[in-house]
This record gives sequence, C-alpha cells and structure tokens, in this order.
Amino acid sequence: MKKTARFVIWICSKFTREEIEEIIQGLLDVLANRNPEVKPKDDFKEKHPNYRNFFVDPNPPLKVPSETTPKLDWRKLLSTYEEKRGHPLKPVDTRNSKTKVPKGSICNICGAPYQYLYFNDGKKRSQLKCKVCSSLSQVHPRHRNKAKYFCYYCGYSLYLWKKRRDVSIYKCDNDRCPCFLKNKAKLNFRERILAKIKSSQFKLRYQYREYHFTEEELK
Repeated sequence: MKKTARFVIWICSKFTREEIEEIIQGLLDVLANRNPEVKPKDDFKEKHPNYRNFFVDPNPPLKVPSETTPKLDWRKLLSTYEEKRGHPLKPVDTRNSKTKVPKGSICNICGAPYQYLYFNDGKKRSQLKCKVCSSLSQVHPRHRNKAKYFCYYCGYSLYLWKKRRDVSIYKCDNDRCPCFLKNKAKLNFRERILAKIKSSQFKLRYQYREYHFTEEELK
C-alpha cells in the first residue's frame, strides 16, 4: 500500500466528515497559492535548491600543513609608501604596555613585524591589524603542528566538530576558505535569509568524516 493511501485511511479514522472537508479545503488553498505561509515540499526545494544538500566532499584532507608564505613584502610596501608620501611609515606608537602586541607576532599577509601591528578588536585583543598592508591576523593562530587534518582547499587546520562512536567529523572554520566562499555564493536570496536562521541546514564548509571501522568489520 502506498504512503498516500495509508495517510488517507489514517485521516478517515481520526477525523469527521466535516473536519475532512476543512482539511481538503485547506490543501486546495495551498495548491492554489492562497496560503503564502504553507508550501508543498517540492515547491520549497525548488526555491531552496541548496537546503539540506548534504554530500561527502570527494577531496581528502591534507595530513601535513601546507607551507604558507606572505603574499606581499612589507619592506617593499614601506619603500613604496616612502616614495609616494616623502616620509617613512612610522611604527605603531603604543604607550600603554597592556595594549602592546606580543613580540614575535607577524602579519600573515605581508610579514610585517609586531612593531607595525596593533589590536583591532578592543578588549578582546585576539585580532591584529597591520599598519603596513591593512590586513587582519590572529594574535594566537591555531596550533597547526598539533592538528590532525588540514583543509584541502585553504590548508587551514580542521577542528573536531562532532564525534560519535562510529565516526568523527572534522570541519574547516576559515571564513576566507575558497570552498566556503564558493558554496556561500551559490545561495539565492531566500536561502541567504534562511541560512541566518538555520545555518546548520546548509553545507557550506569543507568537512571530513573519519570512520572508526575497517572494511573487514563491514563484511
């Protein structure tokens, strides 16, 4: 017996004739688009093609962190600045010792040393801004040498998102990851609004599933 036939029998066993007529009228209103708050399942999927579109990424994660080199040269940027302005760019003048950037910090984009970096998020003091190239960096970047897997697309270390008895799921949380930006750009207007409410219903970030069983155990 089909699912719809069983559903009809269930309705008839639970409701009176008058109530069934009200149900039918309500369904007719939905099909005629007279009830904007209720839509059939296929209509919703058509307008939200990426909703609950979960899939396993075909690309395996990296097990060794990729070598990252600054995209810009801070020395060249300082030289260019001096040529255009007629005077050198001064380091950040931090008078309060509590707001000084930790020694050894560098800009991830141009490689500028800590003398040209300053805190960009107030009391949190977790984000740095470079005075040379105006880019943002983390004060304490995640421990790449302790990470087990790295994102296939951006090389960012994956964090353990979910762990169950049979599988562990690792996820990339880099907001600049090409995979995340590409999937986010696919969302239409309705999906972008829905993603703000139910972000977990859209697979936007790179994920890797590590299963805790072998092929022999499945036989």
